Order: sequence, then C-alpha cells, then structure tokens
Amino acid sequence: MDSAKKRRLFRLGVVVLAALLVEVISIIQYERVKTAMEDEMDARARVVLGAMDAEVGHMMELTEATMKENLWKVRQDLAHPDSSYVSLRYLVDGNPHVVGGFLTFVPDYFPSKGRLFEPYAKKVDGTVSLSQFAGQDHDYTENEFFRRAMDTKRPFWSEPYVDAADSLETLITYATPVLDGRGRIVAICGLDMNVSWLGDTLNARQPFPSSYGLLLTQEGMLVAAPPESRASRQDVETALELIRQGGPDADGKGISIRSVQMVREPYWQVVQVYRTQEIFARIWRMRRQQVLLVLLGLAILAFMIERFARSESKLHKASEEQARISGELSVARRIQREMLPTSFPPFVYGSLEPAREVGGDLFDFFIRDGKLFFCIGDVAGKGVPSAMLMSVVHSLFRMVSRTEELPSQILSLLNGELCRGNDSNMFVTFFVGCLDLYSGELDYATAGHDKPFILTDEVSMMPAKANLPLGVFPDTRFEGQRCTLSPGTSLLLYTDGLTESKDVQRKQFGRDRVLKVLEAFVKSGDRTPASLVSSLSRAAHAFAGQAPQSDDLTLLVVQFAPGEVLRERITLVNEIDEVERLNVFVKAFLGALHLEGKTASGLRLALEETVVNVINYAYAPGERGDVTVLADSDRKQLRFTVIDSGKPFDPTTVLEADTTLDAQDRPIGGLGILLTRKLMDSISYTRRDGQNVLSLTKKI
Repeated sequence: MDSAKKRRLFRLGVVVLAALLVEVISIIQYERVKTAMEDEMDARARVVLGAMDAEVGHMMELTEATMKENLWKVRQDLAHPDSSYVSLRYLVDGNPHVVGGFLTFVPDYFPSKGRLFEPYAKKVDGTVSLSQFAGQDHDYTENEFFRRAMDTKRPFWSEPYVDAADSLETLITYATPVLDGRGRIVAICGLDMNVSWLGDTLNARQPFPSSYGLLLTQEGMLVAAPPESRASRQDVETALELIRQGGPDADGKGISIRSVQMVREPYWQVVQVYRTQEIFARIWRMRRQQVLLVLLGLAILAFMIERFARSESKLHKASEEQARISGELSVARRIQREMLPTSFPPFVYGSLEPAREVGGDLFDFFIRDGKLFFCIGDVAGKGVPSAMLMSVVHSLFRMVSRTEELPSQILSLLNGELCRGNDSNMFVTFFVGCLDLYSGELDYATAGHDKPFILTDEVSMMPAKANLPLGVFPDTRFEGQRCTLSPGTSLLLYTDGLTESKDVQRKQFGRDRVLKVLEAFVKSGDRTPASLVSSLSRAAHAFAGQAPQSDDLTLLVVQFAPGEVLRERITLVNEIDEVERLNVFVKAFLGALHLEGKTASGLRLALEETVVNVINYAYAPGERGDVTVLADSDRKQLRFTVIDSGKPFDPTTVLEADTTLDAQDRPIGGLGILLTRKLMDSISYTRRDGQNVLSLTKKI
C-alpha cells in the first residue's frame, strides 16, 4: 500500500472517530441532563406533596381538635336529651369545614325519646338547623359508623361518601365514642366534613401548567380531583389506572406519578401527576439540535469521503462499475416489464413508462370467480430501491388477492407485510378494486393514492376516502367503499407522473388538462380503454416537449362492459323443506343455459350440499334466518353465490375428509366440502357487512 493511500485512510479514520466521539459525548450529556431533570422533578414533587399533605392534615387536625375541645359539653349534657342539640351546635359552629354533626345514642338510652334517638345539626350558609333523624326508616345501629365505634371504642375517620339525599357533595365523617361517668359507651358523636373543595385547594399552586394533584384513599378510591380546567376526567382515569398497575410511583402513558402516604389516620395517598412531555420539552429540543449537528457532521464527512475518492484510478473503476450497473439495470428493466401484464382483455388496458431504467410504479389485474381484481401503485422515490419495493408489492398483491376479496382487507395485509422490517421508511400509495363482471358492483379502497376518474357520458372524480399509504404505520385501518357501475362506465387510474409531468418551463400538466382530454374522449366515438390510455399518454408527452421525464407515468383503464349475462336470485329460510324450492330454482337456471346430464347433476349437488350446510349450522338452534343464492353466468362460466347472516364460518379452511380411513375412524364432517371442491372449479369465501359470502365457480 503506497503512502498516499495510507494518508487518505488515516484521515478518513480520524474523521470517523471524531464523529463517533461527538455522538457518544452527545448521548452521555443527554442522559445526564435527563437524570438531573428527573431528580429535580422528584424534588419538586416531594415539596408539593409535603405541602399538600400538610394542608389535608391540618384540616383534619382542626376537625379532631374541635371534637376534643367540645366533647366535654356533650358529656355534660348526657342527663338531658334536649340539651344534646345545644352541644351539637357548639361542635358544628367551631369549625368552618364542618357541615354537620350527629349524636347516636345506644338504644333505649332515653326512654322518653323512644328506642332510638339521633340529634342532628346541619350547617348551611352559616346557619345551623337542628333535627332528630332516627326513626323507623333510619336505624343508625345498622350504620357502619355506629358499629365500628362500638366495636373499636376509639375515634376514626370514615371513607369518603356522597350524601345522595342532600347536595351530592363528597363528605367524610370523624366519629368518636362518648363515655359516661362510669366509662361506658352511651353514644357516638360524629362530625361531617365537606371535602369537595379539596380538589381546588390541592391544585391551587402547581409547579407546571399541566401538573395536577389527587387525593386517594388507601384502597385507591378518589377523594379529591383537580378542576376540569386543569385535568379532564379522562386524564384522571388514566392516572388512576397507571397507579393501580404500577404502584404509587409510576411512569407511562405520557405521565409521571409521585405520591406519599399521610403519616396520620386515615393514611390517605397524596398524589402528584406530571406530563413528561412538558417536563422534558427542553431536553428533547436540545437532543434534536444535537442530532441535527451530528447529521451536519455526517454530511461534512460524506463530502470529505467524496473528495478523497476523486482520483484517476477511482474514476476508472467508477466508469467500469457504471457500465456494469447499466447492463444490470437493462436486465432489471426487462424483468420489471415482464412482471406487468402484457395481454389485455377488451375491457382493461394499462401502460407504464419509467422515468429511469427501472421505476417504482406498478399496475396489475386478473380475473377470479367472475370478478376483476385490479390495482395501481406508486412507490415513494425512484430508481432501484423503488423498483425492488415495487416487485415486492406486486408479488404480495398477487398472493394476497388470490384468497381475499375485500380491497380494504387486501390493503391491511399488504401494509402489515410492508411495515415489517421497513427500516428504510419507504411507503407506497396504492389503489385496489374488485369489480363484479356480472353485476357491476365495485368494491375498492385507496391507500393515499390519487382518486380515479369515472367516465360515463360525463367525467367526474370517484369518491375515495383518504387512507394512509402502505408502509407507514402497521396498525393503519383501511376503510373500503362500494358502488355499482353502469354498463359502459370506465375508470381511469393513474400515478402522479401524469398530473406532475413538466415542460421545459417546469410547469405541470395538471389535473385540469387531464380533465380536458377526458372530456374530449367521452365525446369521441372510440371509447375503448386502449384508446383512452393512448390519448392521455400522447397529450402528456406533447405538453412536456423536450423536457426530460421527471417521474414514472402509469395509466390503467377499467371498463364495465358486460356481455349477455344471465342472473337470477332466490332467498330461502333456514328450513330443510326449502331445498325443494332451491332445486326448482337451480333446474330452471341450468335449463336456461342448456346444461343437462352429468354436469347439471354435479352443479345441483354441489349447491345443495353448500346450502344444506348453511341451513343446518349457520344459525343457532331455533333462530330464523335467510339464505340467499345468486346465480350468474355469461355462458362461459357459471357462478353460484351463497349469502347468509349467520355466525362467521369459512368452509375453504376446513381440511378435506380422509376417505382412505374407515368410516368409524374418520371424524364427522368434511365430506360435503370435499364433494363441493371436486365438483366446482374454484371456491372462495369472504365475510362482508356481517354476512358470510361463499362463491362457487364452474367453467361451462
């Protein structure tokens, strides 16, 4: 190796090492800053949580102090039942957070008051009203407060509850037993406190605009929530679900949660919720800037490598390589053309003109079970990568549409395959159609492709819902559509190489010029698909003039031109007696086609086996349902379509019965399907609009 080459390699190595070092330093810095921000968030959370804990604890301590300071008054008035009302008034007036208070005496403590006696004081707008609650419809001895206080003989806080009979406010109760002079429990005294305002109080001072606080019981029940202006109900539910799944300190779903448990009864959880997007916004911006700088460095590196490569020997090798690539591209162009349809029926025609040796456009069609399946697509980008992806999409379309009828499902299956391992992030715009050549019913779906034109006696755009292109997101849902074409209607499908064809002044051909060509075409006498493709291609090339072709130009025209078609329909109910009507229907239809003998017998038997299976098994026992049979024929091919609204069932996936086994060794079922497969040329199934659709096709 000469010294000049060694120097070039050394310089290149230094540049690469520097780039790697910068990236490593960037990553380390990013992680350190992120860790520091997380620590800061934790510190802020602890401060906020401590303040919230102190706020709630102070409120409860005030209520407990009110009870302790005024309980002597309750004990003093135990000998006089009516004085209990005065005692309660002192208790309720002594605390601004208390909205009510009660005394529940042990049964028969005051015989003059009856078995149960419960004075109650309620405060509304600063005014205290007194009443006696106990009665036949309210036995407080069954109340949790009473039983718990009697059992534990100690004060306690209740769980939050809603007083549905009052104002629907969230309340908690502090209850304590009342002892007489001999230390016996004679009553339970309780103070009701409104905690509805806690949500506003806990969220009055938040460190971030979108952070918010929650108050939960030990079991995770919500005590106080933030106002709707700070967090929606859905946000709160998301946070509660994350707490249930990940514990008091959890991260996920775009939020970070920190919590502390109160050190005093009732040991509630005070929770602080942060949105990570808000917390780490600055560091994410910094990371993006770093990535841009690294990319800039890589661009400089690529420029230096390109400069290093400019030498006489390199240029000579590049020329040889270019010649080799040109030869291979020529072969690739021929292979790509051979993948596309070369022969066309009278009602279909298409063409593809790549801008380079190979292109990323494609179109295809084939006929199955009396239906025309067709597609057109445009791979993002140009050249060899697009051509390779085009080949993959073409093969996948052929493979998937051989067993699947719904275009939306075809797109979903294609998208799932293309998203798998799509590290280059290439995508494909695509249009799929399935045209029933007997009825003109067209099912179609688009994946970000241009809307087709519809040509009847006038020109219009085909309504097509905007779905994402293939290869973008694996969970994309493609929505299909359906319409019915009248005889003579044509569809023009095209790629953007038509509308974006440019002249020497960089002006585009545009959709308006396409529309003018189409309007002239529908007024002409020659309405064949081949003529339409030729007219559009000539117009686009005439407009471009001497300008080089900038993009692949692909055109596909599909025309609904049915010949003599015999179509009949019958609807049966799921009763075995309906088989007789079916046989009459089939005999009449086959008679119209002049089909007799063994062929007609086999067709009747295959259809009867299929319909009987539907009658017996499609619907639940006792459920009444319909079975519709459509018969279509162009006198070259016969198709029976069996439609029911029963439970989903695909008979094409059922394994054929093994007739080599003895009858007692074979599992039940499968013989009817085996017989139908042998009698018909093809069987296809799809689930559409909540119905099973089974097609049986036979060449006649």
